[in-house]
Amino acid sequence: MLNYIFGFNARMGRLAFFFCTFVTGVGFMMLVYGITGNAPASGRTDVLLAQASSSPALIFAFYGMLVICFMLQSMRVRDIGWDPVCVMAAWIALMVLDRAIAGRFPEYALTYQHTTTVVGTAVNGVMNLVLMFWPGRGRVDEASPLPRESGGDGMFERNSSSAAAGSRMARIASGEFGGKTQ
Repeated sequence: MLNYIFGFNARMGRLAFFFCTFVTGVGFMMLVYGITGNAPASGRTDVLLAQASSSPALIFAFYGMLVICFMLQSMRVRDIGWDPVCVMAAWIALMVLDRAIAGRFPEYALTYQHTTTVVGTAVNGVMNLVLMFWPGRGRVDEASPLPRESGGDGMFERNSSSAAAGSRMARIASGEFGGKTQ
């Protein structure tokens, strides 16, 4: 169930990933401007943070945007051909570890205002560039011997490997692979 909710079992191409990420960012910036009256790039971050921390709508929208971005990145990682459960967990663990190191040892942080190190920033930047420019596997699905499900619009596509595994288990349970049928 979580495979489909978080996009672990769906695919998204480079262009769709770029546009969905762009629309999510622009939509969040418009929401911030609409609620606070200050643009996030206006340079008044102290006022913006104070207004945002007292606005339940912005806090809810921020966490919603995090979930949307996580889903988009998971779908893109699946399209590349990697396992998003492992890649996304490792990426999050590295960012948490990097923040802990930068908080414990401020001399390793980028500047006194940042909470990340040079290594963490480089890894995060490389991962974002990989998601943006690494070619996906497209529509090829070597693992599934069954015909592909149709009905997708081409941009978002479900991986039917879990359905194929269920089908194999059903055939084994019915005795089809045992050589003898009862």
